[in-house]
Amino acid sequence: MKKILLFSLFIFLSGCFGPTKFNSLDESKISDSTQKILSELSEEQQKEFQDAITYFSFGGKSGLGQLFGMALTGNVTEKTAENLLINNLKAIDGLTGEQIIDKYHSTVEQQRIEQEREEAEKNKLRELKNKAEALVKSKNFEEALSTYNAMSEIPSGVEESKAGIEKTTKEMEAFIEKVEFIKKIEITEFETKRISTILKENVPAVRVSLKNNGNRSLDKVEVIVYFKDEDGNTIYEENFHPVLVSSYSFSRDNKPLKPGYVKEMEADHYYTIKSPLSEWKEGSASIKITDIRFSEDEV
Repeated sequence: MKKILLFSLFIFLSGCFGPTKFNSLDESKISDSTQKILSELSEEQQKEFQDAITYFSFGGKSGLGQLFGMALTGNVTEKTAENLLINNLKAIDGLTGEQIIDKYHSTVEQQRIEQEREEAEKNKLRELKNKAEALVKSKNFEEALSTYNAMSEIPSGVEESKAGIEKTTKEMEAFIEKVEFIKKIEITEFETKRISTILKENVPAVRVSLKNNGNRSLDKVEVIVYFKDEDGNTIYEENFHPVLVSSYSFSRDNKPLKPGYVKEMEADHYYTIKSPLSEWKEGSASIKITDIRFSEDEV
């Protein structure tokens, strides 16, 4: 019985005189318990403990930013800051110095892992977005939509994915509309030959005339002419705009191509090529309408 009583007394005394626990009740208790804990720790632990107290008093990494933000906007007083720090320290109330240090290391490590995850997520979203935008630019709409869908599988990319899908869908619909309308533009004249100009002879030249068989006016029609050699191989290409309405042009040709209208070049007028095209077989060329723009008053 005597041994049992002594053992019970030992347990009781151990509880009374064990490591000091942090008390966040008020500023006085915080200061008192902090000093007692520091006196029980090694020099190395004291530095870690002080770092931990600073960290938790500001509410962690995010809390420090929040406090600075409040200070910059003038929304924090000395009393408000004190209450905020006391409230933040409740996270370690009742813990010993070593427990606080362990929690500090654990929390910082968790935040490091989370920060790395977020950074990897941002990089992945940036990679997918750049890929999707490049696919849209190259008119590969189906793969672009698939890439935007992949973005939606990342929680932080849902909204951006939704916006990208919406924009891509609109661009795809507009592209399809253009492709279908291009079929209604008739190339009524196409001629390639060498001509003599005031300054040069044997200059490669092109004549193009169009008719709009569609039901909408056009502010732009772009064509590409492909020049071929003796074997029929394409050796050069050049873009032309038989129709181009621009605020920077004051010529009489600065008009849209209306439904049913034609756009014909004046007699003996040609588009000329700067390159001599020495390997070009005169007259051997093909033409393709590559882009159009509907008149602004119809947008």
